[in-house]
Formats: sequence, C-alpha cells, structure tokens
Amino acid sequence: MSENKGKFLGIIGGMGAEAGAVLYQRLIKLTPVEVDQDHIETLIYSNTSIPDRTKGILKQGPSSYPPLLESAKLLERNKVDLMILACVTSHYYIEDLRKEIKCRILSAVEETVEQIQLRAPSAKKVGILATTGTVKTEQFQKALLRAGITPLVLPDEIQEKYVMQALYAPDGIKVGYQQPARDKMLLSLNWFILNGADAAISGCSEFPLLFGQDDCLVPLIDAMDALMRKTIFICTGKKALETER
Repeated sequence: MSENKGKFLGIIGGMGAEAGAVLYQRLIKLTPVEVDQDHIETLIYSNTSIPDRTKGILKQGPSSYPPLLESAKLLERNKVDLMILACVTSHYYIEDLRKEIKCRILSAVEETVEQIQLRAPSAKKVGILATTGTVKTEQFQKALLRAGITPLVLPDEIQEKYVMQALYAPDGIKVGYQQPARDKMLLSLNWFILNGADAAISGCSEFPLLFGQDDCLVPLIDAMDALMRKTIFICTGKKALETER
C-alpha cells in the first residue's frame, strides 16, 4: 500500500458473486473522489466455495465458518487494515472471526442500527427483511432491542414463500431472474407497512439488486449501504456521498 493512501480494505465476497461485485461498485460510487487515486485501495476475495450461510446456520448443510475464517486469514496475510463481509447472513460468525483476526472487522448489523438512529430517530417499530438464517439467529432483533426499538419479523409462511423463494427459487435472484424475485420481495416489504413498521431494514446483500427506497413508504435502511458508509469514513476520513454518482 502506498504511503499517501488511507486504510487498505479487504472484502470477503462470493456470497453470492453478483452481490459482492455490486457492493464494490456501490462503494466506488459512494466514495467522494477527485482523481483515481482518491479511491479506497481494496483487495476483494470472491470465495464462491463458501457453503450456503442459511443452511449452515440452521444445521441443514456444512458450516460456512471454516472457509470464512480462511478467507479472512488470506486478507490478513495481505496486510489489510479493515475487513468487511459482503453477506449479511455471514455476520452470524463475526464475533468468532473478530477473536481470530487482528484487523478491525466492521459489522453491517451494528452500522444498520446506527443508520436507523440517524435517519429514522423516532422509529419505534422496525421491520427486518432478511434471510431466514439472519432472522432465526436474531442478529438484528437483539441489536434493535438494545437500542430500545421493537423488531418486527415476517410470519414463517411469508418468510419462506416470498423472501427465501425470491432468493432460491428456479426464477430467483441467485440464478439471475430479477422481476419474479422483485415481486415477491415487494409483497414482503408491504407486509411490514401494513403491520405498523415505522422503518424497515433491507438486511441482505442481494436485496439492493431488487428494490430500494423508492419502493418503500417508510425509511428503508440498507444494511450494506450502512456498512459501506462507515467503511468509507474509516478508510478516507470523509463522509460518503448522499447518493451514488
């Protein structure tokens, strides 16, 4: 890393591959720059061999933790200063990773709650749109309760029929089909509005491929956007742009 640069960033991607690529593209578009050299020096490891996070967490498949740890160690060997995970569900393992890895690892869950307090300070009830793995491990629920906010989650049947099918069905986002997946996700999002949510969390790195704030009647806090904003501030000392270029 050159001496005139800021922090050297490491990204663990590949969960899925497109979501990791889009995260990096959005990071570029949110970083305030005047010349190429102002961008964050970044090492991305798109490790597509990491097993499905939800299946691993729910004991329906192999654990994602060993390859996540190896990915983090690879980045650490390359002397990154800061590390982020391009998958919200994988944050289930973040405390274990923090025990093993010396450099700082940011949490999308922690940064999301901070963004809620900034953008929707009067919110009392917040809907959590996330994978079943994230919902079942209560990552966002616990963080919201610590902040004095009531979490709202989808009924199991809606969670599985719409959220998980939007991701994993034959016409889902993981195989590249956006419109059917988008339709399912908007139905899920509307459930929160109808049930009194003052704000909602977009809690998966693949959700921004399908919908955004324009599709939501209450403040929508994108977990990966929150993560990127803190990343940009730490790496450059500057606030992220309000909107992508």
